[in-house]
Amino acid sequence: MHLYEKRKRIRNRGLLIGIAVFVVVIIIFTISLSGFMQKIDARETAMIEDAIRRAVVTCYAIEGRYPESFAYLCDNYGVIVDGNRYHIYYEVFARNIMPAISVYRKGGKP
Repeated sequence: MHLYEKRKRIRNRGLLIGIAVFVVVIIIFTISLSGFMQKIDARETAMIEDAIRRAVVTCYAIEGRYPESFAYLCDNYGVIVDGNRYHIYYEVFARNIMPAISVYRKGGKP
């Protein structure tokens, strides 16, 4: 009977070690995926900001002045941004000075 008890303990240890390794792998995968998604969000935000800047420069090249509002860019230069996901900071100082442009994801870090 002593031999069977030892085998049982070893079998249970192996099962516990297997479960522990599986849990650690899942945790590492989740952390990696979270970091990857944050990088994607940051890159997407930067791409939107770059697209707005290109539209502003295009407007200046065509009309000789910077657009007075972000709505003007949307109406005349085809800029489309999901307002449910992003905050657009667009501040005009003067017609001949490029406006300050920032894009922030709602519910996240800038």
